[in-house]
Amino acid sequence: MVVGLDAAPTSLDPRTASDASSALILGLVHRGLTGTGASGEPEPDLAASWESPDPTTYRFFLTPAVFQSGEPVTAADVVATYRSLALPALQARQDDALEVVGEVVAEDERTVRFTLRQPSAAFLHATRLAILPQGCAAQSDCRTGAGPFRLARIGLDSVELAAAPSAEPRPEVPGILFVVSPDSVSRALGLARGSIDLVQNAVEPDLLPWLREAGLEVVATPGSTFHYLGINLRRADLADDRVRRAIAHAIDRDAIIEYVLAGHARPANELFPPGHWAHADVRAHDYDPERARRLLAEARPGPIHVTLKTSTVELRRRVGEVIASMLAAVGIDAEIRPLEWATLYGDVRRGAFDVFALAWVGIEEPDHYHALLHSSMTPPRGSNRGQYAEARIDALTLAGRTVPGRGERAAIYREVAEIVQRDLPFVPLWWVDNVVVKNRDLLGFEPSPSGDLRSLARARWAVQRGPEAS
Repeated sequence: MVVGLDAAPTSLDPRTASDASSALILGLVHRGLTGTGASGEPEPDLAASWESPDPTTYRFFLTPAVFQSGEPVTAADVVATYRSLALPALQARQDDALEVVGEVVAEDERTVRFTLRQPSAAFLHATRLAILPQGCAAQSDCRTGAGPFRLARIGLDSVELAAAPSAEPRPEVPGILFVVSPDSVSRALGLARGSIDLVQNAVEPDLLPWLREAGLEVVATPGSTFHYLGINLRRADLADDRVRRAIAHAIDRDAIIEYVLAGHARPANELFPPGHWAHADVRAHDYDPERARRLLAEARPGPIHVTLKTSTVELRRRVGEVIASMLAAVGIDAEIRPLEWATLYGDVRRGAFDVFALAWVGIEEPDHYHALLHSSMTPPRGSNRGQYAEARIDALTLAGRTVPGRGERAAIYREVAEIVQRDLPFVPLWWVDNVVVKNRDLLGFEPSPSGDLRSLARARWAVQRGPEAS
């Protein structure tokens, strides 16, 4: 099976992987103690079950499983994996919610006990962390997992997975080849010619009708991937919330969704979409260019020139150009700077930007607001890249981590969303649909709201492929 990607993975160690391509691949290679269910809640994975006798103690009971190396998954591997996150040389991009872990102990071969420094409502979501063999976990680049596929070959613009003999059940397809091409037309041609079997969220919307006519199956489902503009609040003019509100009112999201994204998105007013329990339904900043001009005049910052950094992926570049033209119409001169993914992400993490366009993929737990907004979570520790600081947000995002009841937490995150919409440390754009284009003979793949490809482990061909079929 051949899957087309628009960008190469940046890391194939799950502890340091932080981009969408890496996550798509590694989701098929690794398993955590827990996974994410259809409702977004934690569900058993390597842990068959767990118990919490008190708010700071969790005990996980492992299911029989085997690593791709042939070794059984034991409690010692879990302990080694979580302890490895503290290695200075690793610089792991661990989940912020794991900072509350005080101790991890193997009680026996199949039982692991976590002791937390304080109660945490987000801890269970963080236990999706991939479990590694203890010998491999001590290394700074570990690529062995317990998932249905193993890493077989890594090329300059490709990654090949092979079905893991240890997998139970074993995948029906013998392997998956991920091929990287930054050009959407090349990916579409590969689909039409049969050299690519599946592409998700990486085909230009205006090519979809042609691909349908070429015999491909196009499946679009509502997604939770959140697109936004990040803003550098260290710049004096951008630190003025009137300027940020002007940016929000200058962007006609509905027009971009209709004419550039071909309707495959929903306008976003916050991080979580309708249907998620933390969705607050706050009031959006409607398209209002006249109001944007008034806000800029009130701020009186003088001429504003910003650089908008975005991806070289064709669709991202086109969206950036449209946003730049909308900003120019209200008096903000925006220079588009398309960058290769590694360069773009590096600049964003270093704070080398005025405005950037990115997306959060697969966010289910609202504790993410802590890493995104708390004043202590500036890079490299967290994801507060715009250097936002607000005392009430600090208090709320800390409270949301310890309150156990979902109703109480929802009220906390409703206030968080309202303050974010008032201050606009980032500008919400839209939640994109998951758009899958695939070979009609590929059966069993179910798109996920988070955009992961884990169901490829259950995919099969309607007609046998390979040497036996030739």
